[in-house]
Amino acid sequence: MKKVKLYTLLALLLMAGGVTVQAQEYPQDLEVIYKSDSVYVVTVRSIDENTFLAFGGTYSGSRTIMKMTYDGEILDSIGLPVTRMEYWRHGSFINGKFRYLSFGLEENDTLPLLCVVDVDLEDLSLTYTGYDWEGLDFNHPQVEAFYTNMIYTIFRNDGSMLLSYPVDSLWMINQKEAMHLIKFDGQGNVVKEKVLSDLPASLTNHFFSTPDSLGCRIILRNPNHYTFDCHTLDEDFNTVSIVEEAGIVYCSYPHVLNWPYYCIGETPTIVRLNPYNGRSYSLSSDSPFEEEKAKGSEKSEMDVLMGVYDKDFNQLDWTWGLTNPRGNDEGFGMCFGANGEIYMLGYMDIRTNTKPENMYVGLVDEDLNKLSEIYYIPQDYYIGPLDIAVCPTGGCIVCSNRLKISTDQADYCIFRITPEDFANIEEAHSHGFAVATAYPNPGRNILNIRTALQNARVEVYDTNGRLIHIQALMEHVTGIDAGDWAEGVYVWKVIANGKEVEIGKWVKE
Repeated sequence: MKKVKLYTLLALLLMAGGVTVQAQEYPQDLEVIYKSDSVYVVTVRSIDENTFLAFGGTYSGSRTIMKMTYDGEILDSIGLPVTRMEYWRHGSFINGKFRYLSFGLEENDTLPLLCVVDVDLEDLSLTYTGYDWEGLDFNHPQVEAFYTNMIYTIFRNDGSMLLSYPVDSLWMINQKEAMHLIKFDGQGNVVKEKVLSDLPASLTNHFFSTPDSLGCRIILRNPNHYTFDCHTLDEDFNTVSIVEEAGIVYCSYPHVLNWPYYCIGETPTIVRLNPYNGRSYSLSSDSPFEEEKAKGSEKSEMDVLMGVYDKDFNQLDWTWGLTNPRGNDEGFGMCFGANGEIYMLGYMDIRTNTKPENMYVGLVDEDLNKLSEIYYIPQDYYIGPLDIAVCPTGGCIVCSNRLKISTDQADYCIFRITPEDFANIEEAHSHGFAVATAYPNPGRNILNIRTALQNARVEVYDTNGRLIHIQALMEHVTGIDAGDWAEGVYVWKVIANGKEVEIGKWVKE
């Protein structure tokens, strides 16, 4: 293990009686292995124990694929046509190459409108295979750009490809939608197609492989209940089963003093099949605004649930993920390790318009038992996590955009997060991560302390240095009733196994 750095301590409040309460200040740059002010990275995929692929481009329109080491060395790179839209996120490693879908955006593009691209992992050479797109009832992406967010692919080892997208001529008729499913052979010829019509209307869908890798699954939002349904089909697109209202749980709301409520997992941001155990995992946003408003809650965040489903897509369990005060589905990700571990990525606690949001990375086992959570709490950056990929040797990498508040300068980064960051508090601190956080900050009636630490408690002090609250941290998020506290600044400490591990200040408005 590397030598632990000495931490700089920042005095927050000078308490009565000469007692000074200090808060930890961590390095602000994390372990950045790649940084650029011009070339962004939106998707990362691990190749082996030494290298990974980084997909991105520039805002002038150029595209690039880079082959990099986990130390950030760029071994090779290749430019891509600027006239195309690349579906890297839905790509797969097939027969020793990385395969993804590419769409032409301009009529003068010399390549076919629909192409499958194979990336050679040795020299990054590209092979384009044109696919037959004639007569398939789809507007050009230049006309209906938002449709491009609803195109999903499944690549199979035999060279065939399954494709899903909304049907233009039947889109949102009478609050119903239709999905077009197409099977192509390895030469790009259509061998099977089917239109699923009269489905509940939604603005998003997910399309992924079944555990046996032969059929497919479609996730659609149910607008009547704000839940989602899973349609499982075989390789000829015959319906095998439908699981309705997947993702619903009944629980006590841990962030607002254990009020019971009906928790609805809305349309998932991500649904993926874990290739190592045949289970599916989802990240979904939940927002019981009306119920809590009736109870007088000032809650304005959306909570994210992570669900796990068996091979028939029956829900096995769920866990709270993170709080997403953006109120939307941006900035989430997950990836799977060969040992069963799952990494979750997202925003949390966007505090004010002048202070940045925090980044969250959680580590859970295949049954969603939380193993560790770490938080990046920037002081001078707006940070936008984009994607996460597991490292074969342990830990993960995260690509992100950043905006430095003091200079208004933007850059694009890839962070390396080691296994020790999740397992060792001092190691996490040395790389800029906190192991506990307080939110919302500033707040009003509820102070939430979030941590995955065991055998821990929180202590809260007022401006006079008096201990005003002490509570065991029994949940990953512990809500503290601050309704009777005076407005002002408070200091909170988290003590785990008898040792002070995290200190911060919380402002009550």
